[in-house]
Amino acid sequence: MNKVALVTDSTSNLPPEMIAHYGIRVVPVYVNFGTESYKDYEELPPAKFYERLAATKAAGGEMPKTSQPSPDDFRRAYEDCLAAGAADVISVHVTAKASGTCASAELARSMVPGLNVHVVDSASTSMVMSYMLVEAHDALAAGGDVAAALAAIERVKAHSALVFTVTEIEHLTASGRTEGAEKVAEVAISVKPIISVEGGVPKAVAQERTQRAALQRVLALTKEKMAASKPKRLSIVNGNVEARAREWAVEAAAALDYAGEVVVVDFGPALAVHFGPGLLGVAAQWE
Repeated sequence: MNKVALVTDSTSNLPPEMIAHYGIRVVPVYVNFGTESYKDYEELPPAKFYERLAATKAAGGEMPKTSQPSPDDFRRAYEDCLAAGAADVISVHVTAKASGTCASAELARSMVPGLNVHVVDSASTSMVMSYMLVEAHDALAAGGDVAAALAAIERVKAHSALVFTVTEIEHLTASGRTEGAEKVAEVAISVKPIISVEGGVPKAVAQERTQRAALQRVLALTKEKMAASKPKRLSIVNGNVEARAREWAVEAAAALDYAGEVVVVDFGPALAVHFGPGLLGVAAQWE
């Protein structure tokens, strides 16, 4: 069987151990502070990013921005896959409705003759993308072909959710990537918006006055999406609040009737630019 390589971008939030275990190639998104540009995670680890962000805010500086990997970045990644013996690449990326990453990957397809590149718009981000890659890997490991792996990804699309609450609304309004953020910003009292990725678009779907109530709403919305199903995989996503995330993971797993390992991941610099530190929520996959 032809070898199939898996590629993604850094917004997948893949932990290093998963990258190594599944043999996934990660192409970093760029995080820009003014004229200085850094590769997400590689040149700007989360701890360094949050430190830089806090200093920038304290100084009244311009909020950071992000930019997608270039077609050349993807070309190099695909050439590496070809050199390693791959005949096909499945390239899974952050929702095309909020980023140009898929477009860059599409442009790079024709730059590597002899390689069949299948670009997948995840219509989501973070650990939902990771679940797609894991399912694709497992389909291939079970003897399936590219079509089987792509079908597995589509099943994850139909049976997954990413729901979280944010604490620093200015990131939503500065970013402009979240539908309904302007309505939240108009509220006079301090609120905690709940964000859900719907049809590839991050949307402010609800709001609560306290984070406690917001987290309960996150779980309720997730259970609603799951209907009668139980999670197959569950992750807690957070923005530089790992201790709080690990504490809440116990409650979230119990509420969602999940007995497996809960993976706790930081949203990472490129996503935290748009949603801010302090965010907390769940990425769930079910059958």
